[in-house]
Amino acid sequence: MSEAARIIRAGISSDPVDEHVISAEVQDDRAGAIVTFTGAVRNHDQGRGVTSIEYSSHPTAPQIMREILTEIGMREGVHAVSCVHRVGHVSVGQNAMVAVVAASHRSQAFSAVSDLVDEVKERLPVWKKQHFPDGSHEWTGIAELKDADANE
Repeated sequence: MSEAARIIRAGISSDPVDEHVISAEVQDDRAGAIVTFTGAVRNHDQGRGVTSIEYSSHPTAPQIMREILTEIGMREGVHAVSCVHRVGHVSVGQNAMVAVVAASHRSQAFSAVSDLVDEVKERLPVWKKQHFPDGSHEWTGIAELKDADANE
């Protein structure tokens, strides 16, 4: 069984997220690959223009982020992981999420970062309020709270 990866950052942040800083933090001499996913706010969604997104999170979000990173970090060959999701107002072109995995081999790193992003999208209780050019907005859920205690 492999040693658990170092979790460098597992966070929810109202501050801008710099993918270069987060990528540099996961450097590991055992890693032959460091894969970074940067999720940016795009200017459209389902045929509508988007001007910005306002992200909100449930108080359990940091704990759930750490659980996801712990699971990813248990994989063979994974040495270090980080993931930060923004909350608050995020403009088009700004980073909404950065996820980084350092692993022994590229296939391990690519697979782990892809699954990490999928798990965040599925499980992290973060919601977004999309703002449109006409001044209207729409709330959409990124993840649903699945725990009955989450309604606190």
